[in-house]
Amino acid sequence: MAASLVQCRFSQSKIYVCKKHRFIQISQRFASKYITDYRKIDDEEPIEDIRDVSRLTEKLKKKLKKNYLNSVPEADYVPPYNQKGIRRYQRRMYAMYGDKYEINPATLWPTKDEIAKENHRDTFFDIPLEESFERIRLSNEEKAENLRKSEELIEKNMLKMKDWLKAYEERKRNAQLKEERSAEKKRLTEEKLYDHFGYQISVNTTKAKDYLRDLAEQEKKERKLQYKQDKQERERAQLKELLHKEAEAEKEKETK
Repeated sequence: MAASLVQCRFSQSKIYVCKKHRFIQISQRFASKYITDYRKIDDEEPIEDIRDVSRLTEKLKKKLKKNYLNSVPEADYVPPYNQKGIRRYQRRMYAMYGDKYEINPATLWPTKDEIAKENHRDTFFDIPLEESFERIRLSNEEKAENLRKSEELIEKNMLKMKDWLKAYEERKRNAQLKEERSAEKKRLTEEKLYDHFGYQISVNTTKAKDYLRDLAEQEKKERKLQYKQDKQERERAQLKELLHKEAEAEKEKETK
């Protein structure tokens, strides 16, 4: 807390300590303790270190100082965040400070493996100019072909637009009819429930479901019975027509 003290203002009974826009009110009994700690730190450490709240690394702090170019790092020093790139760091320091950075420049020369790696990289990335132009030409041709196909597809789809609109209107009309039929069916169901129970009742209740299930079974039986009657009527009509044809055929034989 002593390191964060900025200003102290005394009174007979209280002391006010300003800490980063927050005002802490403490009693006079603890004020002497904090004041003693602050003076002790002020004697031991420079006031700049106490005021430094930037949290910058030592490397960045050196850059902010005027004697940065004179503060040459030692040749054996390697930053903790750059353990894998020691040679790259040393090369950068030698390029920055020159002979002031006391290291043998021959040790910074690239090895055979590094040179072979760079040559291998050039083979893949630094392609010849003619090959680069050929790639650009093929890319432009591919883009033009894709654009032509896209325009042809748009023209074909525009010819089908009338049929698609007609199909859309048909789907829309069918959906509206389906919705109307559903609403009509719901209304008829509510009317049946009202006629049976004598009062308004929800379709989701147990009594309504049981009644509708029994009603559906009864209607199913009636449909089956009606189907049988219609079938018998069709069979009678077919038999009557067959007898009529046989009678006409016998009459024709008798006349002959």
